[in-house]
Amino acid sequence: MNLEKGALGRPFLWLLYGCLWGDCSRNNFKFIKVSGTLRAMIDETQRVLDTLFYPFQSGEIAVPLAGARVLFLNAQFHPALEMFLKPDLLLQQYFKPYAHRLAAAGFTGLEDDGRGAGGDEKETLDMVLAVLPKNRIEAEYLLARAMMALKPGGVLVAAADNRAGGGRLEKTLAGFGLAALRSEPRNKCRRVSGIKNAWAAKEFIDIWGKAQSAGAPQMVLGGDFQSWPGLFGWDKIDKGSEILLRHLPDDLYGRGADFGCGYGYLSRHVAQQARVESLLCIDADSRALRMCRENTQAQMRDGGPQIEFLWVDLCQPNRAIGNLDFIVMNPPFHEGRAADAGIGEGFIATAAVALKKGGRLFMVANRQLGYERAIEGLFTKSAKPFEGQGFKVIEAVK
Repeated sequence: MNLEKGALGRPFLWLLYGCLWGDCSRNNFKFIKVSGTLRAMIDETQRVLDTLFYPFQSGEIAVPLAGARVLFLNAQFHPALEMFLKPDLLLQQYFKPYAHRLAAAGFTGLEDDGRGAGGDEKETLDMVLAVLPKNRIEAEYLLARAMMALKPGGVLVAAADNRAGGGRLEKTLAGFGLAALRSEPRNKCRRVSGIKNAWAAKEFIDIWGKAQSAGAPQMVLGGDFQSWPGLFGWDKIDKGSEILLRHLPDDLYGRGADFGCGYGYLSRHVAQQARVESLLCIDADSRALRMCRENTQAQMRDGGPQIEFLWVDLCQPNRAIGNLDFIVMNPPFHEGRAADAGIGEGFIATAAVALKKGGRLFMVANRQLGYERAIEGLFTKSAKPFEGQGFKVIEAVK
């Protein structure tokens, strides 16, 4: 699975899992080897958060008083978040490691938004903070949610990396009806803040509604699957997954798992095999799990295997995953600066623990990523039944 350059969304920081479980200082990465690529990613996200919270730290924007309702979209931990009263904060985050870090810091007002956008927030909030992803549809979806949720007179503060839409942020918010705009470049990012006027809902409601509809779950691939903009490859079949599916054996059996299931392309096909008794569909993005659940309904309904869905960080040990007969996976990698095998190595290590003796791993990867060494150290034997089209399929036995 290829990840886009410059994205500030969940998949792009998969390698950051380790530090998010404990001390998140830049020099304390306890669980993973820090590559140059990873450090650049961490710095990139840190710059956006620093930019977002700077006006509160400088006193330019007042921190809301007790009782004011505040929503933080795509919420991530930052020391300045401690300035806000925790009981007044609602934090939305799809990505499990970020959500875990917030919870570990004592921020309990957390929702993963797997239920869909908007909820019962219409014109009830005093302030919305937003860290925006690169995907334009997803970013506008979040901004529309913010505008619909704010009370008249409510304040919106949003930030994005310049390579993730920062340059168009002011224009977008003006088009969404945010008034009294203030825009500031900082840290190679852009922060825009403004106020929702009393007349905004009447004049711009159709624009917000279109953005919400465009960014909501929808049918793709001719109606065969349901997916959600913002997921990787949300409206297509990933080439690597397609190749892996062609080379999966038709005799899978017992208890299995799909590591990094996405919207469920592989999961659905695996669940159709007659001897599969149960399947764990696992992803760090709660939206992916919701889509995967929708896309495997027929298999669950028609006497297929028992299917469970786990919102889990696969680069960390997890006792809920074990005693498996097989695992399929297409782990994400980052290609923008340089392909990095660290994510897949984390998946492989977790797979080695989760499989029973004799259990089988089936994975697809970019052919330039050297996963063979990691597999050799954890599995008794392995083979490559296919290599071509820029990919390789690896089979391994524990």
